[in-house]
Amino acid sequence: MAFSSPKKNGNKRAVISEINITPFVDVLLVLLIIFMVAAPMLTSSVDVNLPQGVETANEEKLQTITVSVKSDGAIFLQEDPVKSTILATRLKEISANNFSRKIFVRADKALDYGKVMDVVKTISLAGFAQVVLVTEIPK
Repeated sequence: MAFSSPKKNGNKRAVISEINITPFVDVLLVLLIIFMVAAPMLTSSVDVNLPQGVETANEEKLQTITVSVKSDGAIFLQEDPVKSTILATRLKEISANNFSRKIFVRADKALDYGKVMDVVKTISLAGFAQVVLVTEIPK
């Protein structure tokens, strides 16, 4: 956008050319908000309301095995619904009987503690010694 300013004699005006960065900043802020909203949705397709926890420095980068328990008691292995009676069998199939792998349990905070412990007990009885309860990181 070009603006003119009067010279001392008042007859001629000099052109001042400046770059207007306001639209650029607007676009960047919109993109930032979109990514901030979309990023948490990309982690898991099973919607579970997690309780707060403490942040850990060591995050596993390997393919994780996740068991999710929704507030209505529905159990999901990875993203597939599974009954509690066949959970142990499916875990063994997925892990290829590698019992040293960590099993991450994501349970809704509105869920009864006994139901969460039943799932953890099922996983432990299947032979998996490392069961991790997943929590949200406080903001």
